[in-house]
Amino acid sequence: MRGEINNILTGALAYEKRLEILSNNLANVNTTGFKEDKIFKLPLQSTSLWDNIPENLQINISRDMISNLPIGSFTNFNQGQLKQTGNALDIAIEGEGFFTIQTPKGIQYTRKGNFALNQDGTVVTQDGFTVLGKSGGSIQISGHQVTVDSAGVIFVDGSETDSFNIVDFPDKKILLKVGDSLYSPINNDYQGVQAENTVVHQGFIESSNVDSVKVMTEMINVMRGYESYQKVLMSMNDITAKTINEVGKIS
Repeated sequence: MRGEINNILTGALAYEKRLEILSNNLANVNTTGFKEDKIFKLPLQSTSLWDNIPENLQINISRDMISNLPIGSFTNFNQGQLKQTGNALDIAIEGEGFFTIQTPKGIQYTRKGNFALNQDGTVVTQDGFTVLGKSGGSIQISGHQVTVDSAGVIFVDGSETDSFNIVDFPDKKILLKVGDSLYSPINNDYQGVQAENTVVHQGFIESSNVDSVKVMTEMINVMRGYESYQKVLMSMNDITAKTINEVGKIS
């Protein structure tokens, strides 16, 4: 009986974790540059998460999400749709690559390109983190008309000022989500390379790659599965209670 209960609890917790992942995807459906997390099942006798990842997927394992549950998750880095805004500092990447951002926790990377200028004329993220250029430092804007070409080169009033430092990670499973569409390598020794086959679009942002209809449909199925496990647990609890109450009772 104990083994059966453990199996049912594990199944219920797995459904709960799936629901948590799907809910987070749905909550970020309108978050610029957000990449959804996908769920996959692990073999019951898995000894290594990495050995059971489909090789054709560029992924990121959320190890803290998996624990001992028979499911895992990976980040789907597929391109999101580009949405035109007309804002000069809204920059979208088509193809591979990430913007390089200086944060209080070190250099991190993002596809979220809705940038702004701070009071010092520095290009920053919406959270005030510095966007780095190919020069290795911050991007300074001193002028009026800002244009960015398809290679990410920045011109201010017609003069070249800097370029966005757009890098890529051929093995994207080394990137971990750190919040607000930012990523950080699992080890500081991992450094990006200059992105290739990348087109930069000024006046656009990259939308989330979450398919809201598909996620909602999956959430409904997961909730039904979770409810089924709950009903089984309640039935077993009733049987256990009845057994305890009746054992030893004098007829």
